[in-house]
Amino acid sequence: IEVARANPETVYVGTENGGFFRSEDGGETWRGDLAGSALPGRIITGIRSHPQDALQVLVTTGGSGYRPGQEHPRRQTHVFKSANGGLRWEDVDRGRLPDVPHNSLDIPRSRAREVYVATDAGVFFSSDLGGSWLRLTEGLPPVSVVDLVYHDRQKTVTAATYGRGLW
Repeated sequence: IEVARANPETVYVGTENGGFFRSEDGGETWRGDLAGSALPGRIITGIRSHPQDALQVLVTTGGSGYRPGQEHPRRQTHVFKSANGGLRWEDVDRGRLPDVPHNSLDIPRSRAREVYVATDAGVFFSSDLGGSWLRLTEGLPPVSVVDLVYHDRQKTVTAATYGRGLW
């Protein structure tokens, strides 16, 4: 669930079977499923709206292309962006991020073009809302990162890991 920071009347919800829903009246009424064919039908693990534009939203998805017994797994992407509240989606991963579950994301209020993504392969960063990606590894052990938060005042990212605490 994401309450848009730019307009708290705009609320987004993602489901474990890939559904994506939007309310523009604080949850009183909801549009039908906006996932369409662009979102992959996998669990939506994170939703974050842009700090200045309630209709600009990014989502992360779980799962991977690997299936037991499958000789050649089909690569899946995990980060998608919409500029119009979910009516159209753009794949901003484009195969540049690992094909592992992506667990959450954050967009700093003070640096609204940046996005940080928590994955089962660590933390990734984009300075241009998914146009390019860098892996953030300094001091972080090789571990699944299940959640993260960007702290505007300190200009730091705190990552919650599976089994290794906070970093």
